Amino acid sequence: MSSSSSVTTSTVNGTTRVTGLSSGIDVDSIVEQLMTAEKSKLNKLQQKEQLAQWRQDAYRSITSDIKTFTSKYFDITSSSSLLKQTNYLKYAVTSSSTAVTAAYTSDATSGNHTIQVSQLATSATLKSSASISKDVQGSSSADYSSLSGQSIVITLDGTARTVSLSDVTDLDSLQTAIDDAVGEGKLAVSEDADTGYLSITAADESGIQKITISAPSSGTSGLSSLGFGSGAILSNRLSTSSTLADIADQLNTSEALTFNDDGQISLTLNGTAFTFDQDDTLSEMMTEINDSDVGVTMKYDELSGKLTMTADETGAGNTLLVTEEEGSNFLSTLLSEATSGVDAKVTIDGQSITRSSNKITVDGVTYTVNQTTSEDVTVSLTQDTDAVYDLISSFVEDYNSLISTINSALSESYDSDYPPLTDDQKADMTDEEIENWEAKAKTGILKSDTMLTSFLRDLRMSLIDSVSGSSSSIFDIGFSTGTYDEQGKLYIDEDTLKEAIESDPEGVMNLFSQQSTTYSGTTKVRTLTTSQLATRYQEEGIAYRFYDTLQKNISTIRDTSGNKGLLLEKAGMENDASESDNSLSTLLEKYAEEIDKEQDRLDAKEESLYDKYSTLETYISKMNTQLSALSSYLSDSTS
Repeated sequence: MSSSSSVTTSTVNGTTRVTGLSSGIDVDSIVEQLMTAEKSKLNKLQQKEQLAQWRQDAYRSITSDIKTFTSKYFDITSSSSLLKQTNYLKYAVTSSSTAVTAAYTSDATSGNHTIQVSQLATSATLKSSASISKDVQGSSSADYSSLSGQSIVITLDGTARTVSLSDVTDLDSLQTAIDDAVGEGKLAVSEDADTGYLSITAADESGIQKITISAPSSGTSGLSSLGFGSGAILSNRLSTSSTLADIADQLNTSEALTFNDDGQISLTLNGTAFTFDQDDTLSEMMTEINDSDVGVTMKYDELSGKLTMTADETGAGNTLLVTEEEGSNFLSTLLSEATSGVDAKVTIDGQSITRSSNKITVDGVTYTVNQTTSEDVTVSLTQDTDAVYDLISSFVEDYNSLISTINSALSESYDSDYPPLTDDQKADMTDEEIENWEAKAKTGILKSDTMLTSFLRDLRMSLIDSVSGSSSSIFDIGFSTGTYDEQGKLYIDEDTLKEAIESDPEGVMNLFSQQSTTYSGTTKVRTLTTSQLATRYQEEGIAYRFYDTLQKNISTIRDTSGNKGLLLEKAGMENDASESDNSLSTLLEKYAEEIDKEQDRLDAKEESLYDKYSTLETYISKMNTQLSALSSYLSDSTS
């Protein structure tokens, strides 16, 4: 702020204005009051914008509630979907033996069944007759004279133990040292009579499978001194990360594994050719076969040391046809034992049945046979009334909650005494005062909304209108509505509904989940015309009518007119293209443009007022200066 000749200036946003007191007028105060009056249009626009934003938020909140309700009860993939007929025909299934388990399908009925299993279905296999890998073997004779201070590590089926060799002087003392480290009776150490090379094997009936020897992590290793140097076999199990060429040197087979002239193994599995190079690993070979669609699984079992190929399908027949091209001997060397697959043979309710699978479906019941039986197994299906009741009851509870939320929004009164606050008003209020004010200002912004009113009416009519072909209505199976002021709330008489489920489960099912015979399913509804939708409505049950109404209002799929659900067209939904493409967002953009224009007008108006008062102040200042000079002249003249 600066002053010259009684004229005061101020600079705002780079603009210097004369606001001094030559005239005795408070320019800033006057301009502020004049601009406050000018802001009436801007304030109304901002209030309209805020109301539109609140209205959009309110619509979206209700849309979110409807979407949650829809996902739970009207998504065909939901476990609680009212569209699924199986959800109305639920049974408790029990079996008198674990040899047979069972599950019901939509065609099941209550009753008892007897099953005998004389043979299980098995898969055709090719496998090794015994472990294909050599025992732990040295590659040179042991030098017992140099073992002082040395040790080795022996790992048995994943458990590692350190063996001290300081007191080892011969084969017997080596056995003792190993027994001390891993436990007596687990391993046997022997020397080859011809070569003197050491071997370490599992003792008879020890239960030991995998044996691995290695150097200790610290100290001096005794592997070389015991003859386990280059070329030795340090584990009695193969590593699947080893190449086929390396594995060839580790095999405990009657003949050596050979490759064709190109260093490859060529197999044909169920008509599909595979070629594996000797530099491929066993793991890569198994992965390529198992990831293919030839219906064969190849596995190396570390527990037994055996390699197997198993047909994915059980049952008799050509499910595992494997041949090998001339030049290699992979099949004859490693997969010499063949077993054909067989079919399952069972008797169900006195009827003999042969199937290729151990899963057998008869009269709506799927039996899984797990082992053969020596006596009858009884499988019982009883109507699970409670499960069906709980589903319908849960639906009613959530329906009541949803319509209560919407009815509350529709019935709230809007109080015009609490319009949205302007920025100037907020500046004079505390945060708590603003929060309380806006809570009242938001009340009733969806009062009597026609779209939501129509939505509730459509849902209510879906419940009340008769279902084609059904002799019952919801009121016949225990439903009732509350008083008028409860606005469509549903009640259930538990005894009546359970009785209906027990006596006529299919009737209850059809009342809810019956599909239109002309326009069935869920995917077509957005492609139907108004006339077609009316036909569909007349032919379908309550659940599908609900589905249609819900899709009409919240579907993200466009209809034949190119529109999404009504609520999405109105207010949009997060994480959808409608989030910014909806009528309220368009209105908000319009308000934003009008507010910008009005703000520009006000800025220009304010500048104009300051210009006028600046001119006045400058003129008065000059007049004062001239008057002062004249007074001084006259004073000098008279003196």
